[in-house]
Amino acid sequence: MFGRWQGIVNQWGRSRLTVPRALSRLLAATVFPPRCCLCGFEGASPDLDLCAICREDLPWRESGVTEVVALRYEDPVDRLIRELKYHGHIAHARVLGVLLAQRVQETGGELPCLLVPVPLHPARLRERGFNQAFAIARHAGRVLGIPYARHTLRRVRDTPSQTTLDVAQRHRNVHDAFALADANAGQRLRDAGHVAIVDDVMTTGSTLRELRALLLDAGVSRVDLWAVAQAT
Repeated sequence: MFGRWQGIVNQWGRSRLTVPRALSRLLAATVFPPRCCLCGFEGASPDLDLCAICREDLPWRESGVTEVVALRYEDPVDRLIRELKYHGHIAHARVLGVLLAQRVQETGGELPCLLVPVPLHPARLRERGFNQAFAIARHAGRVLGIPYARHTLRRVRDTPSQTTLDVAQRHRNVHDAFALADANAGQRLRDAGHVAIVDDVMTTGSTLRELRALLLDAGVSRVDLWAVAQAT
């Protein structure tokens, strides 16, 4: 009974947060209607800079409940992610975040209380100027009515890119590469109880599973893994 009542309270709290935001987004979309970032036609919804046809043609993939991956890392998804990460096309983060949120909604599973983006090492963050996982999590969380945590995790080693490594090397590369930001971060994560780690691309899942193990060891009760796309 208590769990059910707490769920009702959470739903009510989310609606109070999301209704004003939905109205403001509708007003903004009326003044500045979204355009498809792939073909230039009218966007499918006030939240999404993709037309209905381009959205339907995306390489969607089946997802589970605790591990949600929205798309395959194929054209045009790979192009959107590369342009976001390496060319600073920050507007693509909204497209990718909304698509991830929509796939999560389609799974029908229990939503987490907190989104935890995969952190970048400070050196990589200075070089890039932003963390694409943070940007994606912010937009996904806005659609779902879930807050995201910016400073709960830190990357303690500036690991080489995973793209050139085989499966065994990927596991070794990220082992002990992350830590909690501080004691307060650990308490916030435990208070949330159910969290989802958010990343842009998953290949073998080494990074996400390393972070899941870290959070479970820290006392988090449930850790879901979310990624926009999976590379093969």
